[in-house]
Amino acid sequence: MPLTIQVDGKALIRVATPASGALEDLGYSINGVTIRENLFTADVHGDEFGGEQGPPIDKQYFGEMHVIQMTMTRYDEAVLNKIRAGLAAGTQGVPGTPGTLYFQESKTWRLVINSTSRPRNYLNVVFHEPKEINKGTQHSKAIITATAYIIATGGTLYNTTIV
Repeated sequence: MPLTIQVDGKALIRVATPASGALEDLGYSINGVTIRENLFTADVHGDEFGGEQGPPIDKQYFGEMHVIQMTMTRYDEAVLNKIRAGLAAGTQGVPGTPGTLYFQESKTWRLVINSTSRPRNYLNVVFHEPKEINKGTQHSKAIITATAYIIATGGTLYNTTIV
């Protein structure tokens, strides 16, 4: 396959709560969306290379999660307020119940990055990083970060379904 320049195209950010399941347009990104794909691994040591003091004889995979950062200037404030609630189906400005379990109690989000050529549909997302909104005489920017998790063994982290 030849080397080519990759351009995903404009990215419309869409979200849905598990309760309603209906996707809502959150906004368009500025200069795209940054996705950091984190793998979890551990060293496997053996006596062949000196036990735990030596280099590993193998590496073991334990799963992954993705951290997605989005900056937007064109966004729907009402949809953003739902994310500000902290828990899916919560209320902005009203803290949720301490001890709530995101996965078990279906308090995660669905996040669709609907780019022209390579969309991603994350199935279980938590917006637990700080949300940043600047207020002033210049246009506002909304900066949100989501972390996508696999919540079942053998489950899907993301796919390309955009509806």
